Amino acid sequence: MSSKKKKKNPGMTREMEKEGARVFGKHVAKEKAVLLVVTMLACALPMQLGLQLWDQIPEIVETGLIGIDGKDDSMPRAAAVFLLPGLMCLLNLICHGQLWFNQKRMTIPSAPVRLVGRWGFPVISTFFCSGFLMEAAGGGLTLPYITPCVLGLALLMLGGHMWDCPRDAKLALRFSFTERDERTWKDVHRFAGWLWSIGGLVVLEWNLLTMGTGMTAPLIGLVLLIVPVAYGYLRGGQLN
Repeated sequence: MSSKKKKKNPGMTREMEKEGARVFGKHVAKEKAVLLVVTMLACALPMQLGLQLWDQIPEIVETGLIGIDGKDDSMPRAAAVFLLPGLMCLLNLICHGQLWFNQKRMTIPSAPVRLVGRWGFPVISTFFCSGFLMEAAGGGLTLPYITPCVLGLALLMLGGHMWDCPRDAKLALRFSFTERDERTWKDVHRFAGWLWSIGGLVVLEWNLLTMGTGMTAPLIGLVLLIVPVAYGYLRGGQLN
């Protein structure tokens, strides 16, 4: 046997990293660093709802869970308002950290796992934490409240996808003005990424302020969906 030690693996070359990112997708690319901020804000939004409903929420909130003593495992109002959404923020941070770690090692999880890792806790916080607080205040989730939430989360997910959307992506803004020019493709998709990421938060925020009583939030969401198309048309026309 040779006494020489085996050379350490020098690691992936830059070309290998690019190819891996092209094939599997950059789940924590530099362009998507804003995703962490966006998802953390989405997880924390129910805290605002709790503050709005503070006077309507009892000081001791029943959870519906039975403790080891056979009694309802209740929690203080402050814990319901801040601790539950805060827990969602912490779990979301851990998931994004794990995705970053996997990105560095190129141990790419499947697309459904990446989707849940990015968006699972914002969805849970939006519906579970908000619903829990509204139930504690004597109300509950209603269809007029849920619909803008779904639209806002959909905008956030679409915005996150558009940041570095490749040409061969199954979901993309495929129009004549984006297909014929690489620069226009990148500009339109990055514009859509910014717009839909910020717009999704605006829709969620507006829905919280109005408690789902108006049509403004869904109208904002629908308008935001078509704005990148108009931007791309104008952008493509300038290059012709």
